[in-house]
Amino acid sequence: MKKILCLFMALFMIVSLAGCSESATENNKLSIVTASFPEYDFARAVAGNLAEIKMLIPPAGEVHGYEPTVSDVKAVGSCDLFIYTGGESTAWAEDILSSANKPELSTIATIECVDNLISEDGHKAKADEHIWTSPQNAILIVKAIEAKLSEISPENKTVFETNSKAYCEKLYELDKNIRTVTQNTDKDTLVFGDRFPLAYFAESFSLKHKSAFSGCSEDTEASASAIADLIDFVKENNIPVVFVNELSNTSIAEQIANETGAQVMTFYSCHKISKDDFENNQTYVDIMSRNIESLKLALK
Repeated sequence: MKKILCLFMALFMIVSLAGCSESATENNKLSIVTASFPEYDFARAVAGNLAEIKMLIPPAGEVHGYEPTVSDVKAVGSCDLFIYTGGESTAWAEDILSSANKPELSTIATIECVDNLISEDGHKAKADEHIWTSPQNAILIVKAIEAKLSEISPENKTVFETNSKAYCEKLYELDKNIRTVTQNTDKDTLVFGDRFPLAYFAESFSLKHKSAFSGCSEDTEASASAIADLIDFVKENNIPVVFVNELSNTSIAEQIANETGAQVMTFYSCHKISKDDFENNQTYVDIMSRNIESLKLALK
């Protein structure tokens, strides 16, 4: 860790000496750096064509254990706004900011924009960091980005407000469409043959869940008893769908499906984004909307 911090400090000294402290891009657009896809999508929705936005975690990349590159460190040190989740999964972002020693750098830790749920990871209680999975939380984050960008570039405040309002309307519609499904069924439990990074989603829509792992446990294998319990639950409750997270291993879900006849389906949490979706400019709303038909079947 000391070596990493020293590297960060050295890099920021180089950036400063090279005259890179000016954060505006060559075409006078704002420069925004985001840690992962949800922040990236919300920032581009609000900033529109007034900013150039860099996403540090690459498509299909994993935020847990991520190690910034030299170019990532330089980008954060010279940007107008850095947006990251906060919490343990992006502790590396705090290291970058500490090393930068640049108090004028504007930042948003999105975990501070919403009320946090506490999850249990083993014997350790901590704030669940998958805050964006609730569309209501996404709205709060979008509005926080709007407010911060209006501080940074007050001459464009009206544009940011207009863009924010338009995207929030889409998020309200997403929330309404999901709520229509969850409120018009007698079932309320989702089964995941996987981790469950959807505590905020479940809380928002009054859903329960059973999963192979607790929360986003760092365990790599589910216990035989956990899998057996899921198989029994699916059989006893005639559960038609066993979910897996996007870009995740499907072996546990397939094992449960083989024993029960349930269908394996993907639940999209925007925890990761595929390369194809990223290149095709899919938005948070586009991706989360894919879950609506799956929920209809799972709660049937």
